[in-house]
Amino acid sequence: MIEIISLLSLVIAVAIGFWKDINVGLVALVFALFVGYYIGDIPVNTIIGYWPVKLFFTTLGITFLFSIAKLNGTLEKISKTIIYQSRGKKILIPIIFYVLALLIATVGPGNISTSALLLPIGLAIAYRTNLSVLMMSALIILGSIAGGLSPLAPNGIVALDLGIMHGVGDLGFKIFAINVLSMTLFSATLFVVLGGLKLRGDRVEIEKADKLDYAQIVTLISIAILVFWVIIGGVNVGFAAFTLSVVLIILKVADQNQAILHVPWSTLLLISGTAVLINVINELGGVQLLAQLLARMMSKQTAIPIMAVLSGVMSIFSSAVGVVMPTLIPTTVELSDNLMNVVSPSALTITIAVASHIVTMSPFSTMGALALASSPETVDKKNLFKNLFITAFSSLLFIAIFLGVLAAVGII
Repeated sequence: MIEIISLLSLVIAVAIGFWKDINVGLVALVFALFVGYYIGDIPVNTIIGYWPVKLFFTTLGITFLFSIAKLNGTLEKISKTIIYQSRGKKILIPIIFYVLALLIATVGPGNISTSALLLPIGLAIAYRTNLSVLMMSALIILGSIAGGLSPLAPNGIVALDLGIMHGVGDLGFKIFAINVLSMTLFSATLFVVLGGLKLRGDRVEIEKADKLDYAQIVTLISIAILVFWVIIGGVNVGFAAFTLSVVLIILKVADQNQAILHVPWSTLLLISGTAVLINVINELGGVQLLAQLLARMMSKQTAIPIMAVLSGVMSIFSSAVGVVMPTLIPTTVELSDNLMNVVSPSALTITIAVASHIVTMSPFSTMGALALASSPETVDKKNLFKNLFITAFSSLLFIAIFLGVLAAVGII
């Protein structure tokens, strides 16, 4: 019973937030207290410990740095420069960002760091050129996800190691290849659905950007250092961003107080408060209940689609790399045996890895949250929250069907 109550609490919190136009994160904190402490007997200090410190820290650091870049005009200059390179062809702009995200994520920093680096710039450009902020958010996130399961990236390394540890075998580049194919096809589908093809022939009136001034040059150098520091040095992107922000303030290229004011505090509360409630739900067995309900529907014919849905739904409410893959990949050999080896452990493992990542554009996940935090102030955050959530569930339907087809024809 407590599992059902915990799941309903999230639904009700979101509904109240939208109905009364209250920050969902604040409502979620109230439900976390009453459901977690008064009903679930979780100690208050434990609930407070569910506050996503790392996510909050990373998001705060990157948004603080880019608030400086926005205030001194650096983001505007970067936007103009990238738009100029597209020769004003609007159709090329989101495609350029997808490919760039894929390449950066592949070489090591992974999906979250890449999204944190590119979303503020990409969404500023989308707003400036009247492109769909949802489209730009999704393509940057999907590009980051596409590269994020590379054998060089943290999430890809975890997936491969779990497969080896639990008898699936060394899948090498297979997870990465299927992941890139899946993300690219869904990105192309999303691009078409959101009106990307209608941009053919559309041009932006562009002029070559003015030369950078001192503050903008220093800021741009800082952003370049951030990219290389994260990729080569492996430093936490939030810590790097805070460090470089302090350097910029010392060099007087931005006003400290204005930069702090421009941090999207409302969005950070939304992200963190919701995360606390989701952790309460997980502790009370709500996530496990969802998994059990879906697993009961699994059969030989539906194993891959059901596993995709199971992995994706779990990932929406928890961490793909921290919860979903470590929980489900160890079951693949036994599950394959129970299904008379009609579906291989490697096919199930690939399904878990890919499906658990494609949904991370959900606003309840880190990258969806970063998109909300990085979107321009004038963007309707409530509407973007809703659309990111819908897009995440649409991606889940797509990946369940697509991976099912790949399994049926023997590709996975």
